[in-house]
Amino acid sequence: MINLIKTFPAQLEEALELTKQINASEISKGEIQHIVISGMGGSGIGAHLVKSIVEDYCKLPITLIQGYNLPLWVNSKTLFIACSYSGNTEETLTILELAREETKHIFSVTTGGKLKEISDKENYPQYNFSGEAACPRAGLAYPSVAVLMLLYKLGFCSNLDIEAELKSSINLLTEEQEGIQSEARSIAKKVQGYFTFIYSDQKFYPATLRFQQQLAENSKQVSHSHVFPELNHNELVGWVFPEEHIKKSKAILLRSNFEHGRNQKRMDISKTILADKAEVIELIAKGKSFTQQLYYFIHLIDWISFYLAEENQIDPFPVETINYLKNKLAE
Repeated sequence: MINLIKTFPAQLEEALELTKQINASEISKGEIQHIVISGMGGSGIGAHLVKSIVEDYCKLPITLIQGYNLPLWVNSKTLFIACSYSGNTEETLTILELAREETKHIFSVTTGGKLKEISDKENYPQYNFSGEAACPRAGLAYPSVAVLMLLYKLGFCSNLDIEAELKSSINLLTEEQEGIQSEARSIAKKVQGYFTFIYSDQKFYPATLRFQQQLAENSKQVSHSHVFPELNHNELVGWVFPEEHIKKSKAILLRSNFEHGRNQKRMDISKTILADKAEVIELIAKGKSFTQQLYYFIHLIDWISFYLAEENQIDPFPVETINYLKNKLAE
């Protein structure tokens, strides 16, 4: 796991190089009016990153599906993107079968499995990567970069040079690696043994979700995430009971100069409210653009989850509970 996290900038670089295999001319972009992305776990978080990065620039609506049901409005004008690290994700394959009945515009992102078999048979355009580590959550670079560059090549994102954004993000993470690791060690020591509430501006939802997921899978530690402004309309009031749990909780705020102006004020005020209940830890994003800052948070979060696993004296790599669940479902 330590090697997989350390090589994240290199994975982003390789993922970008692999996008040369994407032939946008295989997709009739003039017919497309909406985009649907299906993906779970490590593949799903990549889709969340894509939506957050391009939502202010993409000319078409993007919908993420993380389940078994296909929206009724999906039709022949929908671009359906199936992301599955293994190529055998049950939910994604189920949705794919439904989508195939509605649209011919299908693109797959996978290392192989049934998804690649179907894509090969039906001649669907694909983005394939090796996935040698067999660890979907550590392969986040590939689906996120693949879908970003697909949208870029199709010309769906005006005024956003996605390729340049990705290259600058790679440079940032490479330069900041040592500092990121140092901060991550410090944060891991602070949250070990505490229930952690992870909050951010709505735009950074992918980072808060990734934080919760990585603490669960790598650190084997439960946490909770939410975003501003919605949490100000409900959750903030709940910081009262159970008292014994509140005393064993800490709040982490992901801060950025890309926060909405009103959310910035909300977060500043909420910080003072939370500080009366528990320690508040602020993580400050680095980078000149939103894309850079989002990938910066992702890398910092991954390192925190690794060092917290060390603090918890647990191996971050195995996910035995998930494997057990999949085996029982297969029966």
